[in-house]
Amino acid sequence: MVHRIFLLGPQGCGKGTQAAILSERLKIPQFSMGQLLRDAAVGTDNLAERIRVIQSKGELVPGNIVAEVLRARLHMPDCANGYILDGFPRNQDQYDSYAEHDKPTAVIVIEVPREVSIERIAHRSRTEHRTDDTPDAIRRRLEIYDQDTEPMINHYRSQGLVREVDGVGIVEEVADRIYGVCTAQGGC
Repeated sequence: MVHRIFLLGPQGCGKGTQAAILSERLKIPQFSMGQLLRDAAVGTDNLAERIRVIQSKGELVPGNIVAEVLRARLHMPDCANGYILDGFPRNQDQYDSYAEHDKPTAVIVIEVPREVSIERIAHRSRTEHRTDDTPDAIRRRLEIYDQDTEPMINHYRSQGLVREVDGVGIVEEVADRIYGVCTAQGGC
């Protein structure tokens, strides 16, 4: 079975950790758009230069460029049996750019209460010395998730693609819940 899985949830829900575990279990690659764009920006071609200019201004990379980078990555041989996209799509522009050429087989939403997200991000900030995890930045990212990403989840929910998973608990418990959703009838 070919898996085209989107893993979504608010900041601090554990998307990156869970995507890596699910990738190992399903034997398919996982990646985030942020990492794909950072990787693409180090090139020497025109696309890399455009991405660097946009990022240097602190702006979001537009959907047409995101789509170009994503399509190139999805056509690589290791994606033949599927992939896991961590934290994508984040907004309508990204939703539209992906929908033009493909459709996910499942959208897994890791649900955690707001206070858990904030606590986890604060812990990450202390242990990883992340300068981008200020209280104001955390609140703003969670607001953006509510405003921009929740509507994308609702689009996929109306298509019957959303699988909601409780993200509270130790990493292994949440990983088992996600894997259980993927292996259940009608899974991922």
